Amino acid sequence: MLKQFDDEMEENRRLLASGKAAVPSFYAYTVRDGDTLLDLASRLCARYDSFSIVNGIFCADEFIAGKTLLIPTMDGLFVPLEEKSGASALEILLQKNRLPLLEESPHLRYNIDGKNFAFFPGEKFSSTERAFFLDTGLRLPVKGYRISSRYGQRDNPFGGGKVQFHKGVDMAVPEGSSVFACKGGRVLGCGENRVYGKWIQIDHGGGMTSFYAHLSLVQDGIKRGKVVRAGDLIAKSGSTGQVTGPHLHFEIRLNGAAVNPEAYGNF
Repeated sequence: MLKQFDDEMEENRRLLASGKAAVPSFYAYTVRDGDTLLDLASRLCARYDSFSIVNGIFCADEFIAGKTLLIPTMDGLFVPLEEKSGASALEILLQKNRLPLLEESPHLRYNIDGKNFAFFPGEKFSSTERAFFLDTGLRLPVKGYRISSRYGQRDNPFGGGKVQFHKGVDMAVPEGSSVFACKGGRVLGCGENRVYGKWIQIDHGGGMTSFYAHLSLVQDGIKRGKVVRAGDLIAKSGSTGQVTGPHLHFEIRLNGAAVNPEAYGNF
């Protein structure tokens, strides 16, 4: 199967290089645990920008394990034809840069899973589009926050004169503020206990997980096994568990050990 794919890719590259028309076919590939988008592109000798958008992948480190991807046998760009609310920054940028060229640029049109795309053979991400795609920093889990407690040693906020190690960052926000996934991944679990109140933990692959606590509620549909994207709404902030006021307690863990979230994002 891989040889047949390689042969079709090479033939289409030859046709494009000679200025001749070519039409890609598509192969389905189910992503294995441990696969990343860039590793997969390297293994298939296919450009990641040729198959990322058509598969709804807008960031290089998006969690894709278990997902079945359509891989075209031609280099080029798929650009969504319809504008939609909630579109990613990359989709908006692609539409702004490419859709005005529809009348003058050779392209094909496809309807895939009910979505309409224009395919521009041989095209690739611009430097700006590539920068958006390769931005793998953490998204902030809340907006309009104030850091009320940082990672590391601190005085116990409940008194007693004791020093304790704080495993995350406390981000003070009003009760009911939206909480977003900091990175794509699969929900490991949701629960509630005396210390953390309502909480969510997300597995991002590579040993990294994120943890969100003191929530007022977990969004409908967010449960163990749910795959989320960076920036997806997952919960509302609150003051459940042991708190002195409403805030989000946010942790990043590597192989189970808490690390400083500020090393991974601009807090």
